[in-house]
Amino acid sequence: MFNWETFEPDEYSRDPEPSFVDLTTRSYVTAEGHATKHTDDPDFLRLANAAAEVAKTISGGPDKGIPVDGFKEYRPYPVQAVWTDTGDGEDFKIWIKQPLFINEKDFDAALTQIDFSDFDLGEIKFEHLAEGIEIQTVNTGAVTPESEALKVLTDTIQKQGFTRLHDDQRREVYIDGVPVDSTKLVLVRLAIDANGKQLPGLVHN
Repeated sequence: MFNWETFEPDEYSRDPEPSFVDLTTRSYVTAEGHATKHTDDPDFLRLANAAAEVAKTISGGPDKGIPVDGFKEYRPYPVQAVWTDTGDGEDFKIWIKQPLFINEKDFDAALTQIDFSDFDLGEIKFEHLAEGIEIQTVNTGAVTPESEALKVLTDTIQKQGFTRLHDDQRREVYIDGVPVDSTKLVLVRLAIDANGKQLPGLVHN
């Protein structure tokens, strides 16, 4: 079985030392909403669970009625979310990466097997997206504007002469799952322009 945590440890690093990723266009299961309680917000949790349910259903493959061409058994990728400060809370976009052999017809097949009691069909989408170049580190527990992880990343960006692309936005990857409690690690990523500088250990995927 393909396990992202085993086969892509640098992309999903648990090391507090800042590192760099360059993540190109892939397919994602997505959902969008607005939250006032960050990862504790009921609407975020509802949509994160819904998107994860769809991703898990897709991962069942032909044995679960999803006619995936070239299917290989895999562990579903973790929930991640891009958070944007809006002044009255935060907008979020949930992303769940899909293996290269998963396409939109597999997504559509999964939707036929889902119970929509907690979300509407149009709330979960299948999109092709790229993260681009990001700097990352880990945070223990829910991420806040005062979190040490964000301070480490912003200090590194400044010291190395990089440019943060979106001051009001960050990506969080829930490598220990959701909901987030005080013991779980969250991978925090900020989009950057390296301004032509070398990025040591840059992970391309």
